[in-house]
Amino acid sequence: MPEQEMNIEEIKKQCIFCHIAAGRVASKKVHEDQKVSAVLDINPANPGHILLLPKEHFSIMPQIPDEDIGYLGMTAKALSSTLLRAMKCHGTTIFVANGVAAGQRAQHFIIHVIPRMENDSLSIELPERKISAEKLTEIKKLLLPAVKKTLGKAVEDLPEKPTETAEKKEPEHKKKSDSADLDDISRLLGT
Repeated sequence: MPEQEMNIEEIKKQCIFCHIAAGRVASKKVHEDQKVSAVLDINPANPGHILLLPKEHFSIMPQIPDEDIGYLGMTAKALSSTLLRAMKCHGTTIFVANGVAAGQRAQHFIIHVIPRMENDSLSIELPERKISAEKLTEIKKLLLPAVKKTLGKAVEDLPEKPTETAEKKEPEHKKKSDSADLDDISRLLGT
């Protein structure tokens, strides 16, 4: 039965992640408060893969109140920092599959916080597809009215070609290698 035809109480009764978040199904919780539960994924992409679940049932991000999505984001940030320190990982992938077409398999909104190591063979890469300038302009024209309706404003038209590239703006002495960035992260985390 489609979710919109079911009442929220029926949905909650059938949602395994609502049961996990409420503590009615056994899990390996690493964090819990009044709004969220964070559990280890039983089929992790990498060891330490955390599922961050709102305790209230939401299927997709647009259903979540702004205050709650902000709280989820701050909690995901804290869990990412925790993984960097505790697991000594080199980075984290924070991932949301928002809707079936995006790969969402559960009917409960989930933020995945996945520890990453260099060469861990986990493939979460976005393909780089070519698109014409005309098609980008067409898409922008389509999106701007919807953005304005949703957010209350839209950006003014900017020049299509920036006058300076980001690389030109950044002084040579400010550029760092990836390993230097990892050293900075480790130093900040005290690891």
